[in-house]
Order: sequence, then structure tokens, then C-alpha cells
Amino acid sequence: MKKTFTILVSLLLINAWSQETEINLLKDINPNGESSISQLKVFNDKLYFSADDGVHNEELWFTDGTESGTLLIKDLNPDGNSSISNLTEINGKLIFSANDDSHGIELWITDGAEAGTYILKDILVGGNSSVPLNFFKFGEKVLFTANDGTNGEEVWISDGTAEGTTMLKNIHPSDSSYPYGFTEFNGKVYFQAADGIHGSELWVTDGTETGTYMVKDIDTSFDSYPRNFMVLNDKMFFRADDQYGDELWMTDGTETGTVKIKDINPNEGSGPNELTVLNGKIYFRANDGEHGRELWVTDGTEEGTMMVKDINPGMEDSFPGALIAFNGKIYFQATDGTHSEELWVTDGTEAGTFMLKDINPNGYSAPNFFGTYQNKLFFVAIDGTNGSELWMTNGTEEGTVKIVPEGNTAQSPLYFLPFFTVFNDELYFKAEFDNHGVELWKLKFSEMGTVELGQVNKLEIYPNPVNNELHLNLPAGSIIKETQIYDLSGKLILKKMNSKISVNVSALPSGNYIVKVMTDKQTFSTKFIKK
Repeated sequence: MKKTFTILVSLLLINAWSQETEINLLKDINPNGESSISQLKVFNDKLYFSADDGVHNEELWFTDGTESGTLLIKDLNPDGNSSISNLTEINGKLIFSANDDSHGIELWITDGAEAGTYILKDILVGGNSSVPLNFFKFGEKVLFTANDGTNGEEVWISDGTAEGTTMLKNIHPSDSSYPYGFTEFNGKVYFQAADGIHGSELWVTDGTETGTYMVKDIDTSFDSYPRNFMVLNDKMFFRADDQYGDELWMTDGTETGTVKIKDINPNEGSGPNELTVLNGKIYFRANDGEHGRELWVTDGTEEGTMMVKDINPGMEDSFPGALIAFNGKIYFQATDGTHSEELWVTDGTEAGTFMLKDINPNGYSAPNFFGTYQNKLFFVAIDGTNGSELWMTNGTEEGTVKIVPEGNTAQSPLYFLPFFTVFNDELYFKAEFDNHGVELWKLKFSEMGTVELGQVNKLEIYPNPVNNELHLNLPAGSIIKETQIYDLSGKLILKKMNSKISVNVSALPSGNYIVKVMTDKQTFSTKFIKK
């Protein structure tokens, strides 16, 4: 049975407004266990995903956002899991990798109907698997890697038809080229591959065999392993190894225009990682050999490549990770040596780089798996009370709050990748709230209105701060149905049915709270301080 949990979260903005946050179980797909949700993909006004209903194992599903409209499309593998992955749009359909047991893991396609879901091409004919992976949409085609049993793992291309699904180029004629990291830049796709002569180097393709070639042999003696590609303006940045170590590089798509930006750590390489674009620059983690792994930034020039801040002073690592750009800043996890892995933010300056909130004062909160929705940043964090849980922030310490449905009893309800996906203006994610096992949930905001000072149609409270009785002043004619009090984590502290115009809060510990008053006409809420 579908359950709806409604909680109140205080978002302390300039005008002190609040929102109701509804968290709904979409459907208890597997009533007797976990549904193993994965591979969420929005396509043609539906949300597609892989799930296990306890009868058909992991198969292809879709939802229109309702319980009745959440359906199994097709049981691809009646004898086991279909191992669906890489759902990718192509010419009005979804192409993906799946296993029907008789063909192994091969290339499939669907239009959303059972009859329109079928194996597109058995690349490695028979029961063995070609294992199509690394799908990347390029124009009206999709690039991917596969092994046909003769040429090894190579680059393939498909237009969504069997005859239009072919090996693009046999880069390594006697073995696998192991293509990896497809990234589009200036109308072409760049990637890492090995041709058996030059090692794993930087390659490019325009979608044709003749237009697929090595850009540059960065390390003439060994593999350069170009990876972590990130496009900024008219350059593509990436990490690569040459004979001097693992550093930050960039390319304009030509051999001569493929250069190392800066030798950050001349002794062993800086190991740049977590490349993230913000305001015309790229932020990343690097080790210069003197300060440990810290936050760096580059504008693409040697002199413009510098450490933002030595968060954990000395040779100790702050190890900034899970970087994400949000509302003109970079949010990430880091440790400063005093606090374990906590939520940090930077505007690109040393002074503007600071810990946003110490979520777990007694240990690490390890904020990660960030996703954005309705101008808020959602993530998973540990505050030391119930394992990995759902959090959100508006960019302020006070507005960084845990979202907990009332009555949740599950330990670490988000201990796995949540797969945050926005669909139908709601945030879908994988969670284990209540006693349903791991299922697909959705969250949405219901604004209760911006409350401006002096506005007539609002809730007024007094005194504030309060010791004993909190008095409620509502618009004339309002009949109170229920009054609720929450702490700032969203936990329900007190509930009064058919309450009067005052509430006794003398038993509450000192601190900040939110009072929510439901009347016969509308719902009001505001913040108060208990002395």
C-alpha cells in the first residue's frame, strides 16, 4: 500500500519562509524484499528503470509517476536477472544492454511497449556476451564498446537499427583497444584507447572509420591513460601521465595544441581529480608534494593554476571529494584535521572556502551523491544518529537540514547510491524508509507561501523567544485543527489535535523550533526560539 509522509523543513531565507516536503513511496514493487532499483532514465514523459518485484528478478520497468502507472515492461530473462544498464535515447527509442540468458549480455532496444522491446543485435552470436558498455549519445547515433569475439573490445556505433550497428574501427587489430571516457568536444568525441603500438593514448572520432585516429602520443614510452575529461570554453581538460608524472593537460583537438598546463608536483605527479567547472574555471583536487591533496583551480594557464586553500595545513590531506557546482559555488566534502569529512563550500577564494556545517561533530558525515532540485542541493550524509540519511541545503548552515519522514524506523535508509533523478517536477530516489525495503521514492515541495513582515494573512506568535506558553494569532475566523512543533532536523516533537490559541512548550529543551498550524482554511508555519 502506498504511504505518504509529510514533514516540515525550515529553509531560513531572507524572508523566513518555509515549505512542506512530501516524500512518497511510489510503489512497493517488491512487498517481500528489496526491489533493487537502478538505471533511472527519463524518456518520453516516463521514468524508466530496472527493478526486481520478487517474481521476475531485475527487469525493465517504467512509471508515469503514479502507483498504478508503475509497470513491468517485459521479462527479458525469465530464468534470472536481465542485468539492464546504459539506458540511452536514440531516435525516439531507448537502447540499452541486457541479458536474456540465451544470447548473453547484448544490445537491446525499446519503445516502451512489451512488443517493442527486443534484442537489437546479437554482436557476439550465440550464448556468449559481447557486453555492450559505455554508451554515449553522439548526434543521432550512439557510441559504445563491445567485443564481437573476433576483434576484442572496440568502439561500436549504432543508429538504432540492426544493420546500422557496426564496429566503428578496429583500433587494436590483434587485441582489445579498451576505449574509455567518451566526451564530446567541438563536434567530435574524444576518448582513451590503445592501438598496440602507442599504449593507451588520446583518440578522437567524428563517427567515421577514417575520422577515428590518435590525437597525440603523450607518453612515448608507456601509457598516458588520458581520463577525467572536462570541457571548458574552447578547450578540453583532462588528466594524463607522461614521463614526468600524472598531471593536468588540455587540448584544442590538435597534436600541437595538446599540452600540459602545469607541472604541479615535479617529483611524482599531482594526481588531479574531480574536475568541476564553475564560472569559467576548473576546480580539482591535486597534491603539489608540499600541502597534501587539496583544492586547486585553473583558468587554463600555468600562472592561473593554483591552490585555492590549504584546508588541512601542512602535508596532511584534506582530500576534497564529490565536487559539485551549485548556485555559483562549489560544494564538496573535506577534512580540516579538526573535523572529519564534512560539508564544505567555496566561491573560488581562500576566504570564501569554509566548512558549511559540521553535520557530525563526533565523527565524519561524508556528504556525497549530490543532486539538485528546486534550487536546493540534496545529498547523503551521516550525522551519527541513524547512518546514511537524506539531507538538503540552500547554501546556508541553518538551511542545511536532514529530511526524515515521520515514523521512519530503517537504519541507514540511504546507504547506497540514491540515483537522484528529476521527473514531473519531483525528485525521485532510491531509499529504504519505513519497513518497505529498498524502493523508489519521490519528493516534492508544497510552498506554504512567502511570509513578509506586516502581511495580514499570516501566523503571528508571541512571545518569541518563549518560556512557557506560545500564543498563536491567526487571521480572523480561522479554526485550528492541529498544531505541530518540529525541530530543525524535521523531527516531530509535539502534536496537539484541535488545539487552542496557545501551546504549552515549557517541557521543550532550549533551542530553535518550527510551529506548524493547520486550520480549516490553510496551513501556516513559522520559527520560534525556546529559552
